Amino acid sequence: QPASSSRNELFITVQRCRDLQSRSSLQPNPYVVYKFFDFPDYPTATVDNRSHPEFNDLKSYSILMDEDLDQYLKTEVLQFYVFDYKEVQMDTYLGKARVPLLPLTRDQEVSGVFELADPSGRPAGCIAVTLRWKLPYCPSPGVTMATEEAQLFSEHHVGGVVDPNQEQANVEAEKTNRQMEDVKEMLQEEKEKLVNPHSKAAVAAISKVALPRIRGQKTQERDGAGAKRVTFVDVTPAEDKVGSVLCCLVLNAPSVRRELQEGITV
Repeated sequence: QPASSSRNELFITVQRCRDLQSRSSLQPNPYVVYKFFDFPDYPTATVDNRSHPEFNDLKSYSILMDEDLDQYLKTEVLQFYVFDYKEVQMDTYLGKARVPLLPLTRDQEVSGVFELADPSGRPAGCIAVTLRWKLPYCPSPGVTMATEEAQLFSEHHVGGVVDPNQEQANVEAEKTNRQMEDVKEMLQEEKEKLVNPHSKAAVAAISKVALPRIRGQKTQERDGAGAKRVTFVDVTPAEDKVGSVLCCLVLNAPSVRRELQEGITV
């Protein structure tokens, strides 16, 4: 089960070293020093006169599972320094090994033999270490939420800064595009009806659209309940009629929808 109150315990074991070479004598008196996270430097016990020392040193750390720890484990390595107690110069080490910490964030044990390098970068033996959690690695909810939000942001806003005004403009543009697509679809349907003058749909569509008035003529005004409805014979060629109707549809698409629904007749 995950640790209560977002705490866990990490065990670090320094098992042994092999093929150590002393700078001042045949056999070194080695010990190991490392520093984990924000804890103080930790030294192991010293083994006298051994080029292949066995340490079997176990150190445990009680740690708060917070964002700082998670970032540290994902970006840093743990460095183990092997010193010789006989060495006069205290800041000179026999070898150094770099151990990755990233597997710990995946709840995996880090265990193996790692190569040591002297201050010049040349091979200086090896060291065996193990790092493992007492309980399953479970970062705090804040760390998980921040990671998910960062992934979501990177998927939708790669390489840019979000502008609220631009976001609103994009929404309006998408809405306008959808409306234009609807108008185009309606115009296409009307065109298909009008290109076939013999179809019932074409006759119904034409009769429900206000045709252009003939120049110099007016419709008779209503003068009471008994007023007659007057229409004029349309002398416009069939092709021009189709074009005129389509023009009317384009310029006044919303009213055309209403007229087509209500069946208004001039």
